[in-house]
Amino acid sequence: MNETEYKGVLHKEVTKLSNINSRFHRISSMLLDHIIMTIVIVPPMILMMILLANDILQFDHRILSATFFLMMFIYVNKDFFNAKSPAKRILGYQIINRNTGDPATELQCFIRNLTIAVAWPLEVIVGYINPKRRIGDFIANTKVVKAEKEKLKSILIDLKNVKFKLSLLLILILGTIYFYGLSLTMPNIN
Repeated sequence: MNETEYKGVLHKEVTKLSNINSRFHRISSMLLDHIIMTIVIVPPMILMMILLANDILQFDHRILSATFFLMMFIYVNKDFFNAKSPAKRILGYQIINRNTGDPATELQCFIRNLTIAVAWPLEVIVGYINPKRRIGDFIANTKVVKAEKEKLKSILIDLKNVKFKLSLLLILILGTIYFYGLSLTMPNIN
């Protein structure tokens, strides 16, 4: 079985286009991340809505909002492990610290993705214009570079190796403040 048969025709075409145009490759990485994270986040939300609609679960809007923001928190931290999101692993990218050239820290990855929650379409446009840096990269002092491609299961290996760091606590605190602030901008549903 050759590589095209194994990965599929779509993979072959995306790879061919990405070799022609680096902008396409970067945007495809952003969109693939969005699709993957939507697949991870949307089913639990749909299940919760079904359970609420059928009175199997009952809680007020604050818990529903907290659950929504928890899912957004997961989305914002998609680059958390080794500065590679699922799509970056598949397509061969990594986020690095612009000053050191080392993989970006968890905190840098978190900060660079905060703009996604409020300016996703603008981030795509900036990412197209400048494939190495989008708005969040300017804020976090990071950039995206080519790296070795990995399989998605490498995330599980990284997950097993997570050790508690002070930055993790800081990310949780900042995330709570950030998403609480965003929740204040949403209409109150009673």
